[in-house]
Amino acid sequence: MSSVTRAAEQAEPHTEALKMDASLRALADTARTGVTVVCGFPASGKTTAARFLAELVDAVIIDKDTFAPELEESVMVALTGDPYDRDSNAYTRVVHPHIYTALVRQALSVGHHAPVIVDAPFLSHVRTAADRGIRLSELIRSSATGRPAPTVRTLWVAASTDQIRQRMEQRGAPRDASKLADWRTYKSEVLEAGIEHAVQAAVDYVIHS
Repeated sequence: MSSVTRAAEQAEPHTEALKMDASLRALADTARTGVTVVCGFPASGKTTAARFLAELVDAVIIDKDTFAPELEESVMVALTGDPYDRDSNAYTRVVHPHIYTALVRQALSVGHHAPVIVDAPFLSHVRTAADRGIRLSELIRSSATGRPAPTVRTLWVAASTDQIRQRMEQRGAPRDASKLADWRTYKSEVLEAGIEHAVQAAVDYVIHS
């Protein structure tokens, strides 16, 4: 694919398959203002992409994993007994909407003053945007309060299930333990649950890590 330009971003949004390093450098100019959302499955490489892009444009990173982890963990212990549960109906119903609303509003607020990179999965947001026939960036901007939201662009970091498993095993994070313990279920119910069509419909750019 050709490199990303300002003119391309201002045209009708579309999804482009890009390679990690070159594509992030190509996106750097457009990411120097507003909010860039880097999303994807856990261990897909999105944090690596977010940090690399943030260094290129001197951006503020807002990372969901460090946004309010104690709050998420304490609530999930009370609800399911698993502090790292992020896939159950209980998490989706009780915690997810409020954590993501706060995360997005913080990013939009800061994005008026400095470039922001948001590092978070946004899986349900991608599906919601696709179901509504809108871009993920439009859905995110709709969370703004007060003055109009800054520009938002979205980037999905894609990885194979084997890559994701390998990275989870290598990093040894407690939050991955339950996923690896029942990998077959996690793979079928989360990683292979058919989000690709929603990504193509709703996300602006796709990078393969």
